[in-house]
Amino acid sequence: MSDQTNDKIITLDSYYDPMLAHIIRTRLEDAGIDCFIADENTIGAQPFYNQAIGGIKIKIFERDLERCREILAEDNELEE
Repeated sequence: MSDQTNDKIITLDSYYDPMLAHIIRTRLEDAGIDCFIADENTIGAQPFYNQAIGGIKIKIFERDLERCREILAEDNELEE
Protein backbone atom coordinates (compact mmCIF):
# COMPACT_ATOMS: atom_id res chain seq x y z
CA MET A 1 0.00 0.00 0.00
CA SER A 2 1.15 3.51 -0.69
CA ASP A 3 1.60 6.19 1.93
CA GLN A 4 -1.38 8.05 0.47
CA THR A 5 -3.85 5.31 1.31
CA ASN A 6 -2.54 5.15 4.87
CA ASP A 7 -2.32 8.91 5.45
CA LYS A 8 -4.11 10.20 8.53
CA ILE A 9 -7.07 12.58 8.11
CA ILE A 10 -7.01 15.50 10.54
CA THR A 11 -9.08 18.63 11.24
CA LEU A 12 -7.46 21.73 9.79
CA ASP A 13 -9.84 24.12 11.53
CA SER A 14 -13.45 24.63 12.64
CA TYR A 15 -15.77 27.41 11.50
CA TYR A 16 -19.11 28.67 12.74
CA ASP A 17 -19.81 30.36 9.39
CA PRO A 18 -20.65 27.74 6.72
CA MET A 19 -19.94 30.15 3.86
CA LEU A 20 -16.43 30.84 5.16
CA ALA A 21 -15.79 27.10 5.49
CA HIS A 22 -16.80 26.59 1.86
CA ILE A 23 -14.65 29.50 0.66
CA ILE A 24 -11.63 28.04 2.44
CA ARG A 25 -12.35 24.52 1.15
CA THR A 26 -12.57 25.90 -2.39
CA ARG A 27 -9.31 27.84 -1.96
CA LEU A 28 -7.52 24.68 -0.78
CA GLU A 29 -8.98 22.56 -3.59
CA ASP A 30 -7.92 25.20 -6.15
CA ALA A 31 -4.36 24.77 -4.80
CA GLY A 32 -4.57 21.00 -5.32
CA ILE A 33 -5.24 20.05 -1.69
CA ASP A 34 -7.68 17.18 -1.11
CA CYS A 35 -10.11 18.20 1.63
CA PHE A 36 -13.73 17.95 2.71
CA ILE A 37 -16.17 19.56 5.13
CA ALA A 38 -17.53 17.60 8.10
CA ASP A 39 -20.55 18.23 10.35
CA GLU A 40 -22.26 20.60 7.92
CA ASN A 41 -25.38 18.44 7.61
CA THR A 42 -25.77 18.14 11.37
CA ILE A 43 -25.57 21.90 11.80
CA GLY A 44 -27.86 22.47 8.82
CA ALA A 45 -30.52 20.22 10.33
CA GLN A 46 -30.00 21.32 13.95
CA PRO A 47 -28.34 24.78 14.04
CA PHE A 48 -28.35 24.89 17.84
CA TYR A 49 -25.77 22.03 17.79
CA ASN A 50 -23.21 24.37 16.21
CA GLN A 51 -21.52 25.28 19.50
CA ALA A 52 -21.89 21.78 20.94
CA ILE A 53 -20.04 20.01 18.11
CA GLY A 54 -17.52 22.78 17.56
CA GLY A 55 -18.71 24.12 14.23
CA ILE A 56 -18.10 22.92 10.70
CA LYS A 57 -14.72 21.25 10.26
CA ILE A 58 -12.39 21.22 7.29
CA LYS A 59 -10.65 17.85 7.07
CA ILE A 60 -7.34 17.33 5.28
CA PHE A 61 -4.61 14.75 5.02
CA GLU A 62 -1.97 15.29 7.68
CA ARG A 63 0.71 15.41 4.98
CA ASP A 64 -0.88 18.62 3.62
CA LEU A 65 -0.99 20.54 6.91
CA GLU A 66 1.99 22.84 6.32
CA ARG A 67 0.94 23.60 2.74
CA CYS A 68 -2.60 24.47 3.93
CA ARG A 69 -1.20 26.84 6.52
CA GLU A 70 0.94 28.52 3.86
CA ILE A 71 -2.02 28.90 1.49
CA LEU A 72 -4.27 30.36 4.17
CA ALA A 73 -1.53 32.67 5.45
CA GLU A 74 -1.37 34.17 1.94
CA ASP A 75 -5.11 34.91 2.04
CA ASN A 76 -5.44 37.48 4.82
CA GLU A 77 -8.95 38.27 3.56
CA LEU A 78 -10.22 34.86 4.75
CA GLU A 79 -9.71 35.60 8.43
CA GLU A 80 -12.93 35.69 10.47
